[in-house]
Amino acid sequence: MDRLLTKKDLAERWQVTETSIDNWRREGTLTACKGMPVIRFSPQHIAELEGTKLEKFSPLQRKKLEKELESRNIIVELRDKEIADLKLKITRMLSIGAEGIYSKEA
Repeated sequence: MDRLLTKKDLAERWQVTETSIDNWRREGTLTACKGMPVIRFSPQHIAELEGTKLEKFSPLQRKKLEKELESRNIIVELRDKEIADLKLKITRMLSIGAEGIYSKEA
């Protein structure tokens, strides 16, 4: 887990005073982490405010997962096609069987 930022950390990061951080908190621009006895800020929240987004995966991990999902989708498509083919064959077999039963009765 990323280290939470203090007011001082954030003020240094943004090159402003801690008073500015307090003002932005009061205005609702900044949201501190809840349930903490001291004021701390989530690095993810700060990154979003800065217009950046922290990714949970590296580009290599993301590419690997995308390829895995793609291969799973291909497998699902093939399975669905096989199921449809089997249903068609069963329907034809039942039709042929029914024709045989009704032709014997006639």
